[in-house]
Amino acid sequence: MPAPRPPAQIWLRDAEKKPPTPRPLTRERIVAAAMAVADAEGLDAVSIRRIAGELNARPMSLYTHIGSKDDLLELMHDAAAEETLVGDVPADWREALRLMARANRAAALRHPWLLATRETGCPIGPASLKRMDEAAAAVRGLDTDSATRRALVLAVDTYTFGQVAAELSGAIRRRTTEAANAERREAATEYVRTQLDAGTLPHLADTGFTGLLDHDDPAESFERGLEWLLAGAAASLER
Repeated sequence: MPAPRPPAQIWLRDAEKKPPTPRPLTRERIVAAAMAVADAEGLDAVSIRRIAGELNARPMSLYTHIGSKDDLLELMHDAAAEETLVGDVPADWREALRLMARANRAAALRHPWLLATRETGCPIGPASLKRMDEAAAAVRGLDTDSATRRALVLAVDTYTFGQVAAELSGAIRRRTTEAANAERREAATEYVRTQLDAGTLPHLADTGFTGLLDHDDPAESFERGLEWLLAGAAASLER
């Protein structure tokens, strides 16, 4: 006769008796769920019904915390902007702008939809306002007028988000091409290399275009371009 099984430990018995307490629905949970969906599937996948489903909640219950989908997009944008904050802004303007550019790039790569919400002009929220304050702090020590300081911040932002857009676009094209017709892409690459090796495109060859065919490291290219931009700005300000 088998020995009787010992009783389960008390907290296991309690867990068997009681269903787990559902987590309360909060604005933070709603925004986090919406960001996760947008990260994986894009902004078009975000809807009140979809996010409610992700949270095992009724769609109408979300309206207790947000007024509309537009509200949700604004909250998502500001939450992403919060990830770009650097905290203590370095006194050296170049180092400060480097840190901000890197933080912006990292956030935009995590949340590609940030490029879209940025372009559509989401209203300024608390984190976005704080980011603007950090940008002002970064260039506050420059001996120039406020318009030039603003233009410098804008130039770095434009470069950063432009590079991210190009990087994301290239990654999408590569994934699509490789998935659809890797053989065709390989043939096209080989054709370009043949023309370069034949010497019919000497100027293109001199630029190291073959490196582009093998896909330059995006982070390295970003850092190189950022240094050029900052060096050019420094030279201009010293004149």
